[in-house]
Amino acid sequence: MIKSAPRAVEAASSLWVAVFNLSIGLGALVGGVIVDTLALQGVLWLGGACALLAALAIWTARNDARH
Repeated sequence: MIKSAPRAVEAASSLWVAVFNLSIGLGALVGGVIVDTLALQGVLWLGGACALLAALAIWTARNDARH
């Protein structure tokens, strides 16, 4: 973000920190709702599915970078 706004480093940095903290808060909120809503087995299946999707995204990105 600093490279995109070299004349407004402070504003870009504060925006970056705000977005980062917002993502942490939203992740905690969504995770809490999921844990409260699903049974333990459902939470584990959802976690496994998220891990597989992350692995697929990394694999796809690596293949795209090679070509």
